[in-house]
Amino acid sequence: MLINTSPRRPNLERVRRIKEALREALSLSHDTTVTVTELACLEEGCAPIETVVGLLRPDAPQLQYKLHKPTDAVDAEDLVQVCTAWGFDVQIPVLAPLLQEN
Repeated sequence: MLINTSPRRPNLERVRRIKEALREALSLSHDTTVTVTELACLEEGCAPIETVVGLLRPDAPQLQYKLHKPTDAVDAEDLVQVCTAWGFDVQIPVLAPLLQEN
């Protein structure tokens, strides 16, 4: 059971970079939405904080992937896992520079 009761707030700059990295790496159109949500999980055996990444495209099923870590800990390898789970072939060298701080 996912409950968004975490007293901590996600790093909004990191959330923005994750969204932009996925948007650019997947060459998404302007009418596609990428969501990144950090949630507290209270289920036994569940990571205390999860990052849920979603992809909403017109005329396509919604895609979602859970990373068992906070947004601050999400890296290029994690995003490759997300892309692979969604059926996209994206490599770390494509995503890594997109996640770097300016």
